[in-house]
Amino acid sequence: MDKIKLAVTPREEKTPRLLRREAKIPATLYGPGQPSESVQIDAKEFSRLPKHAYSHMIELDMGKGKPVNAIIREVQRKATTHEVLNVELYRVALDRKLTVTVPLKFIGVSTAVTVEGGQLIEVFQDAEIECLPGDIPDYIECDLSQITEIDQGLHFGELTISDKIKILNPEDEVVARVVAKKAIVEEAPAAVAEGAAAAPEPAVTAS
Repeated sequence: MDKIKLAVTPREEKTPRLLRREAKIPATLYGPGQPSESVQIDAKEFSRLPKHAYSHMIELDMGKGKPVNAIIREVQRKATTHEVLNVELYRVALDRKLTVTVPLKFIGVSTAVTVEGGQLIEVFQDAEIECLPGDIPDYIECDLSQITEIDQGLHFGELTISDKIKILNPEDEVVARVVAKKAIVEEAPAAVAEGAAAAPEPAVTAS
């Protein structure tokens, strides 16, 4: 995979609101053994980052000296418009393990669905892992062909992964399962009736 690159510059002495008006995103770069730095990112360039940039190591072009290896630790967005308000960048060392979240990729076909007529339910869409920055995978495969019966689930402990990666989710936690379609249909009316029986409580606001 090609390196993901992102240019950052020292933050100008302007308020965060003014920076955003000028299409710049205020950001913070921090990490173990290093002082925190206030930087800024071009908003258009940040919006062009591929989706996997949020779970992989990226190379920060600081404008001088060697590029800095980092990961996007957190992105704060405005709830109504999803505008990026602030970004936290975590400086990483190539020889130190870190914790990241990567997507799950469902492959294969479950005979519990194709033969038994069950309904597949994907319980998780990603997994939390620990590994060295250079070993972060694009995704973790979940082989649905391992599910052969109705009410059977695929667990995190059953996923095939590299020995360089450790999944932090509990091994007995269900990633995906197949249930009978009839059970889903029967549960729906019960949920509606239960919701109708419980009258909403009046909102209370502090004065």
